[in-house]
Amino acid sequence: MREIKAALLLLSSVLLVSCALVSSAYQTPDIELTHLQSLDRKGLDQVILVHFTIENPTNEDLHISRFSYRLDLENIEQISGVVYGLKPISALGKTQVQFKVNVNIFSALRILESAIKNKDGIIRYDLVTKVSSVWWKLPVVSEKSGQINLADKYNL
Repeated sequence: MREIKAALLLLSSVLLVSCALVSSAYQTPDIELTHLQSLDRKGLDQVILVHFTIENPTNEDLHISRFSYRLDLENIEQISGVVYGLKPISALGKTQVQFKVNVNIFSALRILESAIKNKDGIIRYDLVTKVSSVWWKLPVVSEKSGQINLADKYNL
């Protein structure tokens, strides 16, 4: 009985130490929406290139196994997607990633109309990203809000 208690105590100690080591070095990546680029139109869908910047704040390479995002423009869910197997981001490094997505042309026109009439070319966005790595138990969720100014680019 004494050996079982000693083994459980040792196992508990090892688990606590390993958890302390993992959690102290854990930092979340910083993800920013850089810009949106309009490409060709396919039927009733507008193809858009979405650009993100991902910054790795750790001293080790960041291996992203799954990257998902949802981008709401003017409180309307417009763009969402999932990407697997991004290239590793070097320690304390930054990388640009871009994804092609389709947006319904009618929704895009509502957003553009709102930007022209009400806000001098400014579109409000909400971005939710989830980043998964094989080293983490749960994905890291990031929520950000901001504005995209179309007036500067399109002379609105």
